[in-house]
Amino acid sequence: MRLSLLVSMFAVTGVLAVSAAALSATQVSLRCTAAALVVLAVLAVRWSRSRWALAAGCLVFAAAALVRDAAVDDAGQDAGWFGYGPSQTVALPAMLDAAGRAYRRESIATLVQLGAVVLLVAAVLGLPRAHRRVRIVATTVAAVAVGVGVLAGLWLDVDLDEMAGVARCAWPGLLAVAAGLGLLLLAGRREDRRWLVAAGAGLVAVQAAVTQSDLTGAWLTVAALTDALCGDGDAYTAIAWSTAVDEGVEYGSALTAALTIAGPALIVLGTPRPGTRTAGGDDTPPPAPGGDDAAPPPVTGGDDPAPPPAMGGDEGQPPAPDGKD
Repeated sequence: MRLSLLVSMFAVTGVLAVSAAALSATQVSLRCTAAALVVLAVLAVRWSRSRWALAAGCLVFAAAALVRDAAVDDAGQDAGWFGYGPSQTVALPAMLDAAGRAYRRESIATLVQLGAVVLLVAAVLGLPRAHRRVRIVATTVAAVAVGVGVLAGLWLDVDLDEMAGVARCAWPGLLAVAAGLGLLLLAGRREDRRWLVAAGAGLVAVQAAVTQSDLTGAWLTVAALTDALCGDGDAYTAIAWSTAVDEGVEYGSALTAALTIAGPALIVLGTPRPGTRTAGGDDTPPPAPGGDDAAPPPVTGGDDPAPPPAMGGDEGQPPAPDGKD
């Protein structure tokens, strides 16, 4: 299959995934995301160095999207939460059951995504080392910023008495964030083309942070419904929290879909092809030791550095050493 056709297929499916997510067509978005990542895996095999690890990572990302699509199918099979009687005896048990299934599906999808990020780490680890001080500093600052953002989100959204529960029940998301930050730090120390691997690693880290936030939110919903069912919380607040629906264009879902596709795509594009080296900018290798900008060694073995005379012509030939014409 031609490379241009693969690129066109990836672009079309990626745009469809982001557009469908913005229009709340969740299943269409997830399936288009999986299709785009499968095409990207084929591109990784034909395009880049460390191709098998990259292709495997893209395929596992596609599997995570399909797991979330199955969760949407499962949620659509609920008969409803309406009934007669107090909410604690009718609505809350059904809502708790649905929230528990959603949490378990999200946990599985996050574990699958964790495997995908680990595969991307292995792919980037296989790239040649590069000494780039500016890029190392930039990726380190970006990793610290993402980590601080994740900690700030936990501090604002989770009570202190719930931190232990988050660490116990949302650990796949925390590990995915840690793997994403490791990928970002590693990308600053490996050879790539025009910062694309570093930029893609940054997007993967941000997407892992979004996934961790979603998993934490799913667990908090289960916890709130459980407390309300046991009489320890407000039932109406729990119902309002678990049934909140966004109106209009869902920019957050569209951004998540874009991050899921763009991160691995930039890593694939930024990975050098087999048998090639990056050129220009700070991607060039360091100068050879003991020389000024890797200057060529001086000519030795005589006082006359001129090239040997051309053969087969009379012009430019020096006189014979013995004086003959």
